Amino acid sequence: MSVRITTIGTKDGSLVKIDGWLHRVDVDELMRLVSTLEGPVALDLTDLQSADRDAVGVLRDLLGVGVELRAASPYIELLLRPDRGL
Repeated sequence: MSVRITTIGTKDGSLVKIDGWLHRVDVDELMRLVSTLEGPVALDLTDLQSADRDAVGVLRDLLGVGVELRAASPYIELLLRPDRGL
């Protein structure tokens, strides 16, 4: 399965929903998309099934610069923990 990245405009900014499997080849598109959004950005990772090491690093970077995590499965939350050495 591939990844689907969609954006939803909200009254508070933008919500980026990522569904499927996020791989290194997808992160450039994700970063390009996020860089075009104005106002606060939040991630909805509810339907993100998995992410490779590079993708997890990019997601951590986004969270580190203030992108909000709105929802994620327990598995993805575990991957995103800063103390988890990937």
